Amino acid sequence: VRTEESVTELGWLRLIFGFVFWIAFVLLLVWVWDTTGNAIARIQTSVVEGIPLREGSKLVPSEILTGIGVFVALLLFTAWFKASLSKHWLREVGLDRGARDAVTTLVGYAGVIIAAIIGMVVAGVNFKGLAIVAGALSVGIGFGLQNVVNNFVSGLILLFERPIKAGDFVSVGLIEGKVRRIRIRSTEIETLDRQNVIVPNSELVSTQVTNWVLHDNIGRLRVLFGVAYGSDTQKVKEIVEQVAREHPEVMTQGRAPEPLCLFMAFGESSLDFELRVWIRHIENRFEVTSDLNFAIDQAFRDNGIEIPFPQRDLHIRSGLDSLDPDSKASTPASD
Repeated sequence: VRTEESVTELGWLRLIFGFVFWIAFVLLLVWVWDTTGNAIARIQTSVVEGIPLREGSKLVPSEILTGIGVFVALLLFTAWFKASLSKHWLREVGLDRGARDAVTTLVGYAGVIIAAIIGMVVAGVNFKGLAIVAGALSVGIGFGLQNVVNNFVSGLILLFERPIKAGDFVSVGLIEGKVRRIRIRSTEIETLDRQNVIVPNSELVSTQVTNWVLHDNIGRLRVLFGVAYGSDTQKVKEIVEQVAREHPEVMTQGRAPEPLCLFMAFGESSLDFELRVWIRHIENRFEVTSDLNFAIDQAFRDNGIEIPFPQRDLHIRSGLDSLDPDSKASTPASD
């Protein structure tokens, strides 16, 4: 187990051992203080036969404890089954990471629901009363839980349609990063600053989402630059395209076009060019852009090509004498 991963089973085991410890501790105190033995007998009878309640019903602690035990055992089995699916069985089938995450997530939620139902049946829960509670909850869902239900349904849509999956590089509004985990209610995105942003699933379904790697990891990159007037434009084109070909991330063969340098415009202070390249991993576009800028600058220095900066020429057409203070001092005084 890696240190950054949380183990759910350990939490459940800690809870179970804590519960058993305190029950045993209370029973030990009762056994020590009860000299006649009647208290232990009454506790045993109440636990096994139940505690009478109103309207002929009774609460049976032994059944409740058994139901809780069955529920926890089924949860542990579900966690083991999910881990086996993700790490072994689904890998052997050949499913990618996104498909494995979708299947294991659905299996996990289905396992929790089944474990809860079986646990309540073993605990002797009256499902007729639960039907009334479910009716009241439906009214609450209609008013106060609309967002929760919306996110839940949106999570199912994301898991079945898979417009995004774990590991994809996406942009959602101002958020850009890699999808780490898709849950039923929300999706976790890790930004380039290593910040984990929780995005509601309803936002991913109802708004525009850019998936940079939906079908593959390649993408086009544009690098803008300018050279001084009087530069050899053909030489500039050859140098820049050669620099691009030498970068390991830039694709030079296959279905992607080769690097292309375009003469875009005559700018105010420069001849404007644009380098278009296809790179193997679009999520690395910032690093590749920086590398190409460094390489282009060095290549221009080696070949004597100047990268200009904005310049302005000022022409004074009239009123030059009024701007020169010495001209006033040299003017002879009139008689």
